[in-house]
Amino acid sequence: MTAGKARLWTGIGCVGTMVVFASASLYISVPQMVFPTEATTASREFVAVVLFLLTTAVLLLPFDFLGGILIPAAYEPHPPETAQWIRKWLRSVVIQLLFFSVTLFFYLQIGREVGTLWLLALFFVLQLTLVAGQELIWRIMTSAQTRGTGNESTQFVQQCDSRFAGGITGLPGCESILLPDCWRNEMPPSWLSLLIKRRQAAIVSGSRFRGIVAAIVWNNAVFGAALILGGGSMESVADLVTVFHWFLLCSFLGLLTLPTLNRRAVFALDRLVADNASIAELQAAIRNVDQLTEQDPSRSTSAESVFQPIPCADRRVQQLRKLQSGKPCAWNIARTALFLSWAFGGPLARAVHCNVGRPELWALMPTD
Repeated sequence: MTAGKARLWTGIGCVGTMVVFASASLYISVPQMVFPTEATTASREFVAVVLFLLTTAVLLLPFDFLGGILIPAAYEPHPPETAQWIRKWLRSVVIQLLFFSVTLFFYLQIGREVGTLWLLALFFVLQLTLVAGQELIWRIMTSAQTRGTGNESTQFVQQCDSRFAGGITGLPGCESILLPDCWRNEMPPSWLSLLIKRRQAAIVSGSRFRGIVAAIVWNNAVFGAALILGGGSMESVADLVTVFHWFLLCSFLGLLTLPTLNRRAVFALDRLVADNASIAELQAAIRNVDQLTEQDPSRSTSAESVFQPIPCADRRVQQLRKLQSGKPCAWNIARTALFLSWAFGGPLARAVHCNVGRPELWALMPTD
């Protein structure tokens, strides 16, 4: 079994466990049995929310250990030290726990005092806030340092996780391109320049903007559905936990459907860049990044069609050979939607195979 397949099965197991847990909890009415079903003191409600989120973290812990310690130890040449991983994991979990606890507590107060429609408004605003603050959140969680810049909008950042591929952060019009600092020594400058141009093309073509809009629309639809399925109100901690479980289950549908749109956007952006670059160099750069981030080069078409939002290097190269004209799409929608689900506790955001057990990737997931 390759490292990619081991990570995939770990992610499947983690997501499956979360889905089964939420389904069973709703079926036997665990929220109503365990948590307050009526309004109570603010301190008691906040503690109840924290305890619920702690339970979720404990449920994820075995999979975090698999994805963060055991799989790297078995497959990677330079796996993280256990003590170092524990420190990063604790730091990231505490930051997430604080963020989720405060936001969910405010949902409860607003839902009770103002009404359900305002919950949708809060969810929308929080998603915009997450888009604006993604890089800051990632830096706080990882203590990452910038190691020189290519220009005003491109930054090379220090990282330890080999799967970190950087990304694009910031609100549209205020974007920053982040790249792993080690890539400057591990690939030819012409390839690195081409990858920077590719991310710039995602911005200029509007592909990233479309991806953000599509992800927000999807998440709002999912959250609205969760509110309806959860009873249409949020008057108590039990109601909050019920909506959280429904949000998890509805978000799971996105894991099955959004990757298809994501792969199309990857192909389209590749073709768009190929119109103004050397196809041979772009193909070589794609393969090089695939190797540097330890992707699974031999995954099947069927497995990729369901679980992988980023096509493997072979399929991307094959698409480039067809020389079709690239059309802007909703770029990176699948993993953008996962990160923006932090706006309501992010139930599946760190359970998926690309980042389970890897704290450096929780706020900035691997992208193409």
